[in-house]
Amino acid sequence: MSPEPLADDLRGADDRDFPSRTDALGVELSEVVGGPLGRHALVGRQPFWTPLRVVFVIALGFLILGWTSKAPCLQQSGTGNGAQRVANWDNNRAYYQLCYSDTVPLYGAELLNQGRFPYKSSWLETDSGGHQKIQYDGTPAVRYMEYPVVTGVYQYTAMALAKTYTQASDVLGLPIVAEVVMFFNIVAFGLALAWLVTIWASAGLSPRTRPWDVVMIAASPIVIFQIFTNFDALATAFSMTALWAWARKKPWLAGVLIGLGVAAKLYPVLLLLPLLLVSLRSGKVHEFSKTAAGAAASWLLVNAPVAMLFPRGWGEFFRLNTRRGDDMDSLYNVFKSFTGWQGFDGPLGFWEPPVILNAVSAVLFGLCCLGIGYVALTAPGARGWRSWPSWWSLSSC
Repeated sequence: MSPEPLADDLRGADDRDFPSRTDALGVELSEVVGGPLGRHALVGRQPFWTPLRVVFVIALGFLILGWTSKAPCLQQSGTGNGAQRVANWDNNRAYYQLCYSDTVPLYGAELLNQGRFPYKSSWLETDSGGHQKIQYDGTPAVRYMEYPVVTGVYQYTAMALAKTYTQASDVLGLPIVAEVVMFFNIVAFGLALAWLVTIWASAGLSPRTRPWDVVMIAASPIVIFQIFTNFDALATAFSMTALWAWARKKPWLAGVLIGLGVAAKLYPVLLLLPLLLVSLRSGKVHEFSKTAAGAAASWLLVNAPVAMLFPRGWGEFFRLNTRRGDDMDSLYNVFKSFTGWQGFDGPLGFWEPPVILNAVSAVLFGLCCLGIGYVALTAPGARGWRSWPSWWSLSSC
């Protein structure tokens, strides 16, 4: 008889999957601390330092490194209160110190520094000399907030908090911080929380015998350089919690979270494809219809008020994405750089939509989706609710 109550989890070391035994890299790295886990090791008895909490600590370490990588761009210049000071980006600091973040320039470029509400306020696009730009059709180049509603309102909320701190520092004598720097810090704090939610949901989707797999997310080097570059962590949090809800047979909640994710960034809508394929294979199309309805409802609930009040500003996100040409990091641009090719559409005027390029990209994407669908529906394997990882990994191409 044991002198102490038995643990809830009675699995021994041989009943678990350990990277220090099964992963080639894990085996090599484990030699630094004494080698792979021993056969008679006590596992799963630590009341506080559970695998998830250890992963959270690792994630926090990488988030700290992520903020540190942006710190050179958070140096401030100027005098006066926080609203009168700016981030010191002189001499292209953001590029030679590798600390660029969209958050800092967007604070001024999208009129957040003036307290303007996104989608309601507009500005004229100008060149480096301050001259107004004219579109290809001869009309002024008018700009609005270019992000979906959840991300735009998130920025507006962070701006309001930053301005509140500026006012409090004037009254209470708090340390003076450039308003744009405080804006960045508030945004970064929220993104860090969203990233921890992403990790929590990912851990909930990991097999019970492999709780450490999520370390690949928490300790990804990309986190150091990109977690605070833009606002994608909001969408990843909604996306992964949606998959977590789906795996627990909560189709309505999964749909609501996908809809909110689409209202933050467009790409979470792609989750609907693998979920549809899983539903077709498992004969649960009715459950998928709940998810699709929940996604549509939550997306409309968030977007409808802004779309009705400020239709021009609300539509900027879609207009901007249809008139964007091939990005500098795209295969199209690589081919153009080495061959002198002018692109599918040839030379374009300012903001002229690349119609042919958009059509080619849409067709290629559609063909990829059809290919993924064929593989998913014909491949042997599990057909249950929790079989989503196989099809999501297929769709990730």
